Amino acid sequence: MMMKHKANMAMVFVQIIYAGMPLLSKVAISQGTNPFVFVFYRQAFAALALSPFAFFLESAKSSPLSFILLLKIFMISLFGLTLSLNLYYVAIDNTTATFAAATTNAIPSITFVLALLFRLEAVTLKKSYGLAKVFGSMVGMLGALVFAFVKGPSLINHYSNKTIPNKAVPSTKNSVKGSITMLAANTCWCLWIVLQVRHSLTVTSCVQRTDSPILFY
Repeated sequence: MMMKHKANMAMVFVQIIYAGMPLLSKVAISQGTNPFVFVFYRQAFAALALSPFAFFLESAKSSPLSFILLLKIFMISLFGLTLSLNLYYVAIDNTTATFAAATTNAIPSITFVLALLFRLEAVTLKKSYGLAKVFGSMVGMLGALVFAFVKGPSLINHYSNKTIPNKAVPSTKNSVKGSITMLAANTCWCLWIVLQVRHSLTVTSCVQRTDSPILFY
């Protein structure tokens, strides 16, 4: 049973890690770290950590890089890493960690719409999974909108200003700017997912049934 669902379990584990990243990132940026510098160091450390695995485990499986393949890698990197991460950390500088984590609920919905536009996904309302996709997309998007537009009482007054930096509490103007930027970051991230799937389908010449669920984050 575990082997059958290992991909789903791995995705759940990844999402748990992602939930903690906005908290750590917000702390670092609130202490004065430049968002663009933060992205650079994050990717540099990731490259150092992953390069041994790529060299020893994947080097024998590598194939020649054509111009088309390099172009595809460039586009995927542009949307998934450069634009998405830089916009994300600019947004988190103007919003809260809770908002950043909550708005990721919109990623499956945006991915679903983009997959439809790229013809990588099909909606079959007569099937249970088709209804689940539409309903799940609506719930995820509504949850993100609630966090974006519903403002509750602030809890910051219960704490000392010495313990929480003033920059950690965004103004209304910064919140609007952060919300728009976060939406753009999530859209770039969704496009990154779709482009990877489209590229993998091209490379493997994988033919999917028109009514099969092939992508839902």
